[in-house]
Amino acid sequence: MNRKKTKNPLFFLLTGGPTYDVPLGRKDGFNFATEQATIDNLVAPFANTTTVLASLEVKGLDATDAVALSGAHTIGISHCTSFTDRLYPNQDSTMDKTFANNLKRSCPTADSNNTVNMDIRSPNVFDNKYYVDLMNRQGLFTSDQDLYTDKRTRGIVRSFAVNQSLFYEKFVIGMIKMGQLNVLTGGEGEIRKRCDRRNKDKKVDIATVVEELEETFSALF
Repeated sequence: MNRKKTKNPLFFLLTGGPTYDVPLGRKDGFNFATEQATIDNLVAPFANTTTVLASLEVKGLDATDAVALSGAHTIGISHCTSFTDRLYPNQDSTMDKTFANNLKRSCPTADSNNTVNMDIRSPNVFDNKYYVDLMNRQGLFTSDQDLYTDKRTRGIVRSFAVNQSLFYEKFVIGMIKMGQLNVLTGGEGEIRKRCDRRNKDKKVDIATVVEELEETFSALF
């Protein structure tokens, strides 16, 4: 892998999250992932910790990685149907009652199309409040709250809840590991000039791509 690096995606930076160097050299595939392939590689919101750990273990990620990467839920929204199984017909006993009642106002039925914030404390900031939510039984998904319920991961949740710098450190490690999964080599992929579209049947010089990225970031910062 090319050892030259660029800064992390703007998403984390603009929402208050950590900055880190992303190793360059990873090629893009010739095809975009299908919807089903994407779903198959995501942890379902109703998954328990055993399922979460098992699904990430096959990718070379450990319990700390699993808890840290789940912290991405500190920002964003969710459709009601991803968690209403915890509200209807009976409330999940691991969910705070006041939190549940507030969710029911936003999601009056199990099949409601409404959305809610995933982190009730600081929904627009990338911070460690997600873990504070879990300690207060205010995790939105089963896959979230069970990280605190399960003894194997409870201590990690606590450590991130009281130490944001530690969360950032472990999140960065997890993201870099994720970026090194299923790396394409040889003629298996290409270096796209635009990540949202394939190149038009011509080779792209990686040095040119890097220079363009550096110019873009320099203009922004």
